[in-house]
Amino acid sequence: MSKATFPYALAAIDIDDTLVGPDKRIGEANRRAVRRLQELGCRVVLASGRRHANMLIYTTELGLDDYAVSCQGARVEHVRTGKILHHSTLPQADVAPLVAEGMARGFTVMLWLYDAVYAQADSPFLDAYREETRDVPVKLADLAALVDQPTEKVIWAGEPSAVASSLREFKTTHGDRISLTITTDWSLEFTGLKANKNDGVAALAKHLRISADAVLAFGDGNNDVPLLSWAGFGVAMPHGRAAAHAAANLVAPAGDPESAFARAVELITANFAMSEVA
Repeated sequence: MSKATFPYALAAIDIDDTLVGPDKRIGEANRRAVRRLQELGCRVVLASGRRHANMLIYTTELGLDDYAVSCQGARVEHVRTGKILHHSTLPQADVAPLVAEGMARGFTVMLWLYDAVYAQADSPFLDAYREETRDVPVKLADLAALVDQPTEKVIWAGEPSAVASSLREFKTTHGDRISLTITTDWSLEFTGLKANKNDGVAALAKHLRISADAVLAFGDGNNDVPLLSWAGFGVAMPHGRAAAHAAANLVAPAGDPESAFARAVELITANFAMSEVA
């Protein structure tokens, strides 16, 4: 009798608080889990809200010579060749008003262009952003002079109450043409409608001729919800957002946040091994 084939051909893994723990490092258990998926014939890619360049430390560390889904799904680019499969930017007419309105409301505004992240001036929220991303550079510039360029993301960073109220307001006024997501409680992100993780991973899966049913997805945050809902099997981290739990097929077993991803993979592969025996 021939062995059953692992039912998933592609695994899309979020980085922050999924692949990496609070220290922003990949633990050994999670490394082994990535290798286990690969041994089963599952192609592994990273899908993150981070910029493409800021993901490369992790793709290099894992030896992933493949595409990366970055900027929340706005861009799908090969880490070595630079080939781009998918690139969705904000409607150009909305960039300047979003930047101006965010600054008028007292937010720290970050403008994500293809080459770098820009901000008008330094602030404690830029420090928090740097800490969250392992010191990714932010260039200080006059944002008004940059708003005519294709923009992958605009971020308003500020007090959580102001972020939450702005999300409710702008969903009503802009939700038909812009995606809005709270990633951390102090960060409201504006992206294009086709700049969600499910859009990026779907573009890659189409390129690879892999159906959605054969895609595994792992995540913890609000920006993972569309992907967890779209994938054939979505897995949320136990410490993740309630919206991620609701969208997933499985919530990983409780325990150390650093190895939650590994526990999820262990459970999925153990169930697969049992089905082989049966």
